[in-house]
Amino acid sequence: MFQAEWYELQVTGRLPTHLSQTLPDVHAQNRQLEERLGDLERELLRQREAARMSQEQYVRLKKERDYHRMQHRRILQEKSLLATEADRLRKHFSSYEPLLQTLRKKYQSVTREKMLASLERDRALSEVECLQSTLHSVQQKPSYLSPEPSAPVAAMPVKPAPTVIPGEPANPYLQESTLPSSTHLTRTGGLQPVHTFSAHQFATSSVDVHPSKEVMVTASDDHTWKMWTLQSCELLMTGEGHSDWLSHAAFHPSGDLLATTSGDGSVKLWDFTRACCSLTLSEHRQPVWQCSWHWSGQFLASGGMDHCSKLWDIARGLCVSTLRGHSDSVNAVHFLPFSNSLLSASADKTLSLWDIRTGLCVQTYTGHQNSCNDVISDMKGQRVFSCDSLGGLLSWDIRTPQEPVQTWDLSPAALHSVAVDPAGLLLACARGDGVISLLDTSPSVQEWSVSGHEEECVWGVVFSPSADCLVSSSANGSVVIWR
Repeated sequence: MFQAEWYELQVTGRLPTHLSQTLPDVHAQNRQLEERLGDLERELLRQREAARMSQEQYVRLKKERDYHRMQHRRILQEKSLLATEADRLRKHFSSYEPLLQTLRKKYQSVTREKMLASLERDRALSEVECLQSTLHSVQQKPSYLSPEPSAPVAAMPVKPAPTVIPGEPANPYLQESTLPSSTHLTRTGGLQPVHTFSAHQFATSSVDVHPSKEVMVTASDDHTWKMWTLQSCELLMTGEGHSDWLSHAAFHPSGDLLATTSGDGSVKLWDFTRACCSLTLSEHRQPVWQCSWHWSGQFLASGGMDHCSKLWDIARGLCVSTLRGHSDSVNAVHFLPFSNSLLSASADKTLSLWDIRTGLCVQTYTGHQNSCNDVISDMKGQRVFSCDSLGGLLSWDIRTPQEPVQTWDLSPAALHSVAVDPAGLLLACARGDGVISLLDTSPSVQEWSVSGHEEECVWGVVFSPSADCLVSSSANGSVVIWR
């Protein structure tokens, strides 16, 4: 009854304020405290477990720290030992440098002597063969005189007889089905420069490769020519004697002589075995641009700015024929292989084919619109290639000279030189803008270009006789070997 009355007064708001508070429930508070105590005990267990794991991790990290500290100290000790050993080795090998330089000089000297000895051996063998053939011919002739004259007769100086131009032999390359080709160099990723070196201080105007040995020769505006190894580009020999720039250099077919042409109007022959100039030919009245050897090696042709080509008898050192017919400078001459026919390219935009036996022009090729700078043929002597000063390259069939077989406009810059590989399939042209143009004519014509002369004018290009590399020279004196 009292409780109902108390609740009624509380609801109606008539209960005094100090009597409106409820009595605390001790059981409920005890239950809450027990729940809180359980939560705290569980939290304590978790914290103890975390502390235990932290303690274990701390111990593990301490062990790792000690291990890494030990390794660090070990590495420092090894580093100190290695530095000491490196200093010792550096001091030890520093004494080898003078020895290596001495050995390098000895190696270069031995290589040079070996090359000269090889050239001298080849020359001696050729002389022995010549003497044997002469002796054989003398023994076959009947002797009508006594072999022992009654009185000694003083020897009179006899001038060498004029050399007879030999007949044309059969070209052995016409029977060859496969000749060395350089197309494999381009079909395996393109030509790549494997050696680049400075051969001269001034422009290197010409480069030629020895017909049988791994050597090459360069001619320069610094009045000198130099011989180099083809593999390591080591200098073997230097020739001085011209009083003006050199325009061309060409190896003798046997490889024991070198012919050079110069702006001083002379042609010089250099003997490798004696390491000197053996003959000077100076009947051109103006600079000489190029020369070419006859297949027999007994005659040399040269073309110059005096509008003519000259044929030289090497044995007598005389000009036996002067070929006149061009109305401007003769920039290039080239003997057809195993033939008595000579090609000449002129600034009058024409090519001429000469018979050196008669000294007459047998054919004139017209098709260039600008000055012809170079002319060359394949080894079979059937196809001729010529280039001009505005980037034109023409292909001719020697049997049908009425018009060019094919024409290419390779560049607005001048083409200074053209080279063809022994198989006659790959052409290389030296351009005035520092680029070498390449044409692969088998089975269809493909054209591309390579750069390696730092945008300098490229003057000369030549393929090696084995067709395993291309050599080029430029106006900054550098030479690049491409493989």
